[in-house]
Amino acid sequence: MDFPTDYMYGTADTFSFVFKATSTWELPALTSLYLRDVTLCCDENNDKYIDIFSKFVNLKNLSIIGCETNGFKVLNICLPLLSNLELDQPVNGSVKFINVVAPQLKNLTITDFGYKQYLISATNLVFLRYKGYHCFLHFPADDYLSLEKADICLKYPKCAHQVLRLLQQLRNVKFLTLSLEIVELLSLSMELISNQPSPFANLKSLKVHPERYLYEVRKLERVKMSSEVRGYLLDSSPGATFTMVSREEYDTKLAQNLIKQLRTFLEKEKAGTETKMTKMHEQGKAHVDVDMSWKKLNVQIEKGREKASFIIEMLKDINGVLTTLPASNRATIQPSFSTLLAETDIVMKKITDCIKMDCDENQRRLSLCFHELATNLQSSS
Repeated sequence: MDFPTDYMYGTADTFSFVFKATSTWELPALTSLYLRDVTLCCDENNDKYIDIFSKFVNLKNLSIIGCETNGFKVLNICLPLLSNLELDQPVNGSVKFINVVAPQLKNLTITDFGYKQYLISATNLVFLRYKGYHCFLHFPADDYLSLEKADICLKYPKCAHQVLRLLQQLRNVKFLTLSLEIVELLSLSMELISNQPSPFANLKSLKVHPERYLYEVRKLERVKMSSEVRGYLLDSSPGATFTMVSREEYDTKLAQNLIKQLRTFLEKEKAGTETKMTKMHEQGKAHVDVDMSWKKLNVQIEKGREKASFIIEMLKDINGVLTTLPASNRATIQPSFSTLLAETDIVMKKITDCIKMDCDENQRRLSLCFHELATNLQSSS
């Protein structure tokens, strides 16, 4: 969810500041707040909880991204009119619990690969997206959620009890997306779902896709979706559509996308390098400050190193994905990858040639400078 990023009436955008949480913020006209890379600190009591947004009585949109906390463990977000809430790696530091009380909340997006616990009270929630390593999302037991859509992606779920508790609370959802890792965990925990009816009576669509790549699970046990788990998810909604993406399909598409991304980068870099080399030929004889030209050369060398590192890492990622694919899937992508390697060799040679031209030109200018100094010295003697 994107919120405005400039100053407007009722909207604030805040970057790289430190605020004391004990300060009173009273902004009754504020309707949207975007916080990124902000440090919230409280220096009174390490066990203290804070409700820094309590005076924002008309706040409807709140986004907290990559902030730091110091001096308190619980962050309260209690807003009566809040409609949209985005928490993307929201806070690092002292906070261990985030408590959200928002009776008018419609859309909630949480991305957090840390270990913070989330307690959400939002009975009118319509859309939920939660992405993390484990299941650290909790709703009050008596909350009756009226969800339309839910997207739950857990990369390394460990506790089947927590996952089942969450699924029970999402029972009214109509469009549900789950990571394949959740399904695999449930398939290893058959005793927990045996003889239990499916909680999803209103389901219209169920989608399952991997969150981990094949090369991340090669050493782990490969688990197929059991018929019991499928029944638990779908039996109460026999008319629901079901789509499941296998790890092979997911990684095949991933490899194709990575190849496309790298090819786009190489094409842009090739065109840029050729343009630069043309300009260097045209301007090579121009007088340029020698000291400044060597500083620019250092910059160019560092940029070349960064580009080379990026290209090599991309190639390694693509190769890592390809090595895990079945032979038939790999055979369809291998020709594109081989062509990409040839294109990479050409571009890397151009980058190197461009740096060499810079070095040669700098050496020419330096020699010219020495010659001028020697000539001036002879003329003055």
